[in-house]
Amino acid sequence: MNEDEQLQRQIADIGTRYLKRTVGEIEQLRSYLQSLREGSHDALRSLASMAHKIHGSGAMFGFDRVSERAYEIEQLARQGSGEDACERLGAAVDALADEVRRQAHARGVQ
Repeated sequence: MNEDEQLQRQIADIGTRYLKRTVGEIEQLRSYLQSLREGSHDALRSLASMAHKIHGSGAMFGFDRVSERAYEIEQLARQGSGEDACERLGAAVDALADEVRRQAHARGVQ
């Protein structure tokens, strides 16, 4: 294997690890969302922070649609709470989860 092939394999491995990690982070986003529904305003900061991390990493690793979905969550979390916000955040987290699943499936990640 030459250096270019080795580099491509390393990049693919990093992308795979990112997707696997993000699956776990989606579950954490859902947990923060549940805390928000139960009245925790700290959950908004946690949602925004984790979504910001997913957004930046997704862009860096070339997962643009994942990054866009995470950015949407980040912005919604920064806008505030309320029943409508919880519903919109829930839909945005679901959209992120769907996109991560699509990307993982495309790469053969379980």
